[in-house]
Amino acid sequence: MLASLVQGDRLPWADHLELVDLPARHELQSCEASALHVHFPTSALVVLMQASPSGDEAPVALVGNDGVVGVAAFMGTLPEASRAVVIHPGHAWRLPASLLSTEVPGPSQVLKATVGYLISLTSQLSQTAFCQQHHNVEQRLARWLLNAMDRLPGDEVAIDLGELAPLLGVSADELARAAAQLVGVGALVCEPGRLVMPRRAVLEAQSCGCHVPAEDVVRWSAPAPD
Repeated sequence: MLASLVQGDRLPWADHLELVDLPARHELQSCEASALHVHFPTSALVVLMQASPSGDEAPVALVGNDGVVGVAAFMGTLPEASRAVVIHPGHAWRLPASLLSTEVPGPSQVLKATVGYLISLTSQLSQTAFCQQHHNVEQRLARWLLNAMDRLPGDEVAIDLGELAPLLGVSADELARAAAQLVGVGALVCEPGRLVMPRRAVLEAQSCGCHVPAEDVVRWSAPAPD
């Protein structure tokens, strides 16, 4: 999304962007609170958690180098509907949310980039709900790993396998069996503190095909060709 905001050779708000470290488990955004900053991850991966009326939480989407955490700030002063937590440490460009209402360079391009990212995010949300209902644990794990790969610069996620169980809504035993299947075909390597995906094509073959390519945000928000 940040790349889609570039106008000519200049990035909007370039003088106000700050590169920050995002440690694992850091909460970037609280549900029902207006964010003070928006974050454009570069090498970090963030999970959006949606709360139910009973207080339970479920993961609904991943945000990495494809998008922004705090997209509601681009739409005005609406509070965020989800909680955002870092699951893979890295960096992000941070921008004060107040600038989105006081300094809006090229508003038409900002609107186009925002709508493009919202389309991408909505597609990911709907596919997550469909996948949860219709596909087995191995397929859902493969899809989650592909979604992570699409939004990270490398082929690994700095997370223990056990930490994925609540993110996929399965038990640790179910997840271990599914991971063993992926390991057996060479699609996954499980190590303490990290998961490595050495063969994307094999991982795609094990997936249900529900993952949303992160590059779609560029296609949806890029200026139309002359």
